[in-house]
Amino acid sequence: MYPMPTQHDLQQAQGSRFQLWIAPDQALDVELLEVLVGNPMSSEYESFSAAFALPEQWDLPQALYRLSPPGEEGWLLLLTPVQPAADRRAVLQAVFHTRKAE
Repeated sequence: MYPMPTQHDLQQAQGSRFQLWIAPDQALDVELLEVLVGNPMSSEYESFSAAFALPEQWDLPQALYRLSPPGEEGWLLLLTPVQPAADRRAVLQAVFHTRKAE
């Protein structure tokens, strides 16, 4: 797996497509809807969340999923269902709390 993405990395990728692996040989194309700033425990850390819209007619439970930019290995993330998007697509959210990049 690659190092976890930074807040800046994901903010730059808003609106982009990612692959959400639901089986070793099956991925869904998901859209990064938004990246929201969180409350880090100290100035050495950053905290943020990223919301990913699933394709229409898909609804997935909270679980560990591999999420990746197309063609990359990606990250193993705990994704949790949150409020649906304005267009009613189901949304999964990842929350990050990591040391800031140097």
